[in-house]
Amino acid sequence: MRAAKVTDNIWWVGAIDWNLRDFHGFETPQGTTYNCYLVMGDTGIALVDTTKAPFVSELLSRIESVVPLEKITHIVVNHVEPDHNGGLPEVMAAMPQARVVASPAGVKGVAEYHNGLEVEAVKAGDVIDLGGRTLTFQPMSMVHWPDSMFTYCPEERVLMPNDAFGQHVSSDERFASEYGLDAAFHELGVYYANILLPLGTAIDKAITKVVETGWELDVVAPSHGLIWRGEEIGRVIESYQRWGVGEKRDKIVIAYSTMWGSTAALASRIADAVGAAGCEVVVYDLAVSPIAHVTAELLEAKALLLGSPTLHHGMLYRVAGYLQYLAGLKPTGRLAATFGSYGWSKGAEKQMRARLEEIGFEMPFDDFTVKYRPGDDDFSSVAEWATGIAEAVKDKQ
Repeated sequence: MRAAKVTDNIWWVGAIDWNLRDFHGFETPQGTTYNCYLVMGDTGIALVDTTKAPFVSELLSRIESVVPLEKITHIVVNHVEPDHNGGLPEVMAAMPQARVVASPAGVKGVAEYHNGLEVEAVKAGDVIDLGGRTLTFQPMSMVHWPDSMFTYCPEERVLMPNDAFGQHVSSDERFASEYGLDAAFHELGVYYANILLPLGTAIDKAITKVVETGWELDVVAPSHGLIWRGEEIGRVIESYQRWGVGEKRDKIVIAYSTMWGSTAALASRIADAVGAAGCEVVVYDLAVSPIAHVTAELLEAKALLLGSPTLHHGMLYRVAGYLQYLAGLKPTGRLAATFGSYGWSKGAEKQMRARLEEIGFEMPFDDFTVKYRPGDDDFSSVAEWATGIAEAVKDKQ
């Protein structure tokens, strides 16, 4: 297994999960990586982050391509979630000489997850001297678990922030510039929307804290996906700042499911009207669209228009499932409205409205429903309805 040089004295030694297709219900069609890093000093060598348990042998093989395992003096646990910490006991057994450190909350998490396994705590500003290279630490609670921690090597100007700034991408390229910046930034947004969206306040504080530390950054090396270098870092941080404060643009996401095509026909006419009114619009059929990518479109959108026909007096299960997925992400501060069709009874719009309001969407608009198939008058009415929503979106600050 090949390691990859990040800087002169830091190596990537992680694992590539080419086949991962689901992460907490988040579709990952491109797989992911579990990134781990060796920081090489004159008197010590630190392994920053371990990996998911099935990939420990891959991690150890990559480490041994750089240095014998007995040379590792420190293991840093930036986060206790199993994709980073599940293999920790096996890694520790392979490196019994290594001192293992985590944030104070991480120490507790490791013990609870691994049946009393003991590691040492490091606090904000603590320093480990590796001889010519040092590591300093900044616990970052709720980015995205209470135990999360950033590790920084000032001599190499490298930040290792675990899940922050990551993406779910499996690739033989290690750097975003090699993979393609447009694609890498797209995946950065997909990851943020589906993992970090409910933690915007904590993210905003974390970014402010990083800026206040005065850490100089040439490299940001997350624990999933691609590594950021040089001028890319400013764009990455600026994106997180915007998302952390909930900055949005005049954009509407239309998501729906349909039975006999009536709701789909309404969605198409709504999209035309929204676009004509000057708003950006995207349309997704939930039956065929990965919900993680629908949610990524919602990241900078001001409104969600959700459509479903009525089945058994309620909404279709795909729409209900998507609302359950959104509930955990808490996409507040956005407008919403519902539309759809029905046959011999209504009910979907009532269920969708109640769920959207419970999640925290603002719903100042009437629902739009038609019986059976929409006709010309219905299409005219739904276009007028959508135009009114688009104007409200443009007025929303």
